Amino acid sequence: MLKEILGNRINIVENVKDWEDAIRTAAKPLVDDLSVKESYLDAMINNVKKYGTYIVVASKVAMPHSRPEDGVNKNCLALLKINEGVFFGDDTDEEDRVHLVFVLGTTDNDSHINTLTQLMEVIDDEEKIDRLSEAKTVSEITELL
Repeated sequence: MLKEILGNRINIVENVKDWEDAIRTAAKPLVDDLSVKESYLDAMINNVKKYGTYIVVASKVAMPHSRPEDGVNKNCLALLKINEGVFFGDDTDEEDRVHLVFVLGTTDNDSHINTLTQLMEVIDDEEKIDRLSEAKTVSEITELL
């Protein structure tokens, strides 16, 4: 289940400086518990700079990630909820604010499929995404997952 995979790696902040700060803040618990190396954060940010905002996978949701060799020590997932939201890229349409940043780390190209499937079930549920975006506490988020 997602809440077991996420564990204590769910955080809520009022705002972030920009999308790069959002990625760094979202991934901090993964660096802190040694799931990923600092280099993984840089790789995720560089991917967005190079390939664009492909990590915005649904309304209000971004899923930054990179390749296993960029610094993943173990399969992991973290979630940052940003109350005010943040824009990725040049788009500043209010509807395009990202409120949920799921950072995915995987040690190979296959072992994360189950986690990704569960995550996509949540992301595809617009009502659940709206409720997660409005959640005020980590325990509320955990219950919704």
